[in-house]
Amino acid sequence: MPTNRQAFFIAVTVLIAGLVFLFGFHNSVSPRIYLKTDPGEPIGFRHRPVKYASVGQGHLVTAEIWSYREALIVRAELHYRPKGDPSFQGKMMERVGSGVWFAGEIPSQGKGEVFEYYLTAIDSAGAAAAIPENAPETLLPTVRWKSNLNLWVVLVQLVLLIGAGIYLLHAVYFALLLVFGGLGDLARKATASRAHAALRWGALALLIGGIPLGIYINGASSGWEEAWAPWPFGYNLNDTRTLYLLLYFGIILLLRQDLFRFTPTPLRPPRFTNRTFGWLILLGALLTLLSYAIPYARVYR
Repeated sequence: MPTNRQAFFIAVTVLIAGLVFLFGFHNSVSPRIYLKTDPGEPIGFRHRPVKYASVGQGHLVTAEIWSYREALIVRAELHYRPKGDPSFQGKMMERVGSGVWFAGEIPSQGKGEVFEYYLTAIDSAGAAAAIPENAPETLLPTVRWKSNLNLWVVLVQLVLLIGAGIYLLHAVYFALLLVFGGLGDLARKATASRAHAALRWGALALLIGGIPLGIYINGASSGWEEAWAPWPFGYNLNDTRTLYLLLYFGIILLLRQDLFRFTPTPLRPPRFTNRTFGWLILLGALLTLLSYAIPYARVYR
């Protein structure tokens, strides 16, 4: 049976796992919404961008646009261009039925192509609005064309990344024992060895799932030109996060090579204490948590 202190550390580890899952899940499934619902404005709108389109299909852009005055929206237009091009193309958006919904389509593009766009609207009283506001000078929504992937490859990557997270959580638990557990010297050596084993298996799973499989999945779906793009920081948040976490954990694993044995007794003097090793693992867990807290939609576009 675990002691009260061990039970507390288990609870802390589970809490960290929950926070990482919460941030990662929220940033993955909560899209950005462009919204204006102030009755003091002449025109209101609501637009939820969809970031990906399938190769061979156009991308349908829809928005709710309405007037807060006794006026009608008489014109809504979609403006789009390949990302980085100087000029936009424009086309009229069609009103869906007699309501406030408008729709327009960006033509189908090749794999990996990224287009950015914005919307404009004019009502019968002459008021105008842009979605997002201050477009096209502001940061614009984008859409990328992707090919469908082999489901089994995606599942293998998902299993590896989840496995890496589980091993890292084990390392965090052992690190908490090293730092705060009040262990004796022999128990601390054994716990440090377990932390090292959990960390190296987690790093190996992250390495395989994040780099070769990540490169294949990105290349097969979006094009090989940007299959691996971890720098400069933020160019691709997933690649950047994977690279720097691997570098960090790889360095501290190499610095404690003495723990890479089947017994906790080192063959050579360690470069730093087991307690310091625990602190470094906890710092890595904090960096992981912070990296997953970054709003994905605001960094990688």
